[in-house]
Amino acid sequence: MMKLTMLLAALVAANLAFAADAPKKKTDFPKKTVVITVPVSAGGGTDLLTRAMAGPLKAKLGQTVIVNNKTGAGGAIGFAAGSSEKPDGYNVTALVAELLTVPQVSTVNFSYKSFVPVCNVNSSYGTITVRADAPYNTLQEFVAYAKAHPGEVKIGNSGVGGIWHFVAAAFASEAGIVVNHIPFEGGGSAVVALAGGHVDAVPVTPQEVEVQVKAGKAKILTVLAPKRLDEIANVPTAEELGFKNLVFTIWRGFGVPKGTPDEVVAVLRNAFKAVLDDPQVTEFMASKHFAKDFKDSKDFYAMMEREEAVYALQAAKLGLKK
Repeated sequence: MMKLTMLLAALVAANLAFAADAPKKKTDFPKKTVVITVPVSAGGGTDLLTRAMAGPLKAKLGQTVIVNNKTGAGGAIGFAAGSSEKPDGYNVTALVAELLTVPQVSTVNFSYKSFVPVCNVNSSYGTITVRADAPYNTLQEFVAYAKAHPGEVKIGNSGVGGIWHFVAAAFASEAGIVVNHIPFEGGGSAVVALAGGHVDAVPVTPQEVEVQVKAGKAKILTVLAPKRLDEIANVPTAEELGFKNLVFTIWRGFGVPKGTPDEVVAVLRNAFKAVLDDPQVTEFMASKHFAKDFKDSKDFYAMMEREEAVYALQAAKLGLKK
């Protein structure tokens, strides 16, 4: 019996060793043009970043890379098109945070689970930013003011059901305050309204309020990030101030339709990772204050899974859930 056990153990060990030494499945991908669908308008940050990466990607992959904008319905048209393409690696979709919010407020045939995440390449984070002349200088003072004036504090957002609407609602819920949500056509419009004194706060990225902060028209009370940001290292995170569950990532990444072979995904992931360090891409991202944030498939998926749960909860609370 002892000899049989030892023999079985040896066979198992041999099989494991063979599996470890076995070469990974190879692929000759790509053999033709790769198309990247961008679900947002030409000229925006996501479009410009994708186009900046397209040239270096062509050199890395050895094939032409085309950027194709399919816009409309808050990104839904592009996401729907990208998720329904043939899962062969030749159809890549630029993924942005609206992939998580659009399904909360609209009846669509896709979700983040419709894609195999290739990688994330850029992340920025939300802030709670108020007017420079506001009678509060810390997040705690702002929350205290809002509690003393329930429903009076106006927080501008990027539109009903938009990402900044959800972020503002999550902040209000976590802080235990009642606020008045004011929708605008986008985060930029909300920032203009803040500078003009039409709203009291906005939950946008540091980049979106940079000009107003430098002009002395706005002040950032906190960043909704896992750690302090280098560019505004004096601003504390919400968690430092006692407010948990308030990390919101405005991310840019890429995905392919569900069912795309793992070995093809790996080729694309390695290409994007290499291109992220290309001098041309590095210079472009620096000029736009886009922070590099490479996340592989596993970490990218985990981030989407975590944040989608928050958006779903807020959509239900706001009565927007479809």
